[in-house]
Amino acid sequence: MVCCSLGLSTILVSSNVNAADPFTQFYNQACVPEAKKAGLNENEAKEGCNCTIRSLKKKYSSQAFSTLYNKYRAKDGKARQTLTKFGETCFQAIFDNILFDS
Repeated sequence: MVCCSLGLSTILVSSNVNAADPFTQFYNQACVPEAKKAGLNENEAKEGCNCTIRSLKKKYSSQAFSTLYNKYRAKDGKARQTLTKFGETCFQAIFDNILFDS
């Protein structure tokens, strides 16, 4: 019974994560749109943002990232700088591919 219950809970949790997950919100509402606005195509933006999110998840819990993301949305310069630093390495690799692999 515990096994089945655990399996069901896992399914329920994973289907609800995207709705309130701050990482997903940041990805959809900030990272991808800003990357596209900067001139990247859809695939390049998603690639860079996926990498950025993986990096952020290594450093922050959902709760801690939610706090950081709320500060970012409130126009906190330090929060923006922190998020930008996480994306720099990921997006630099994409820019290098665009410039040197063409």
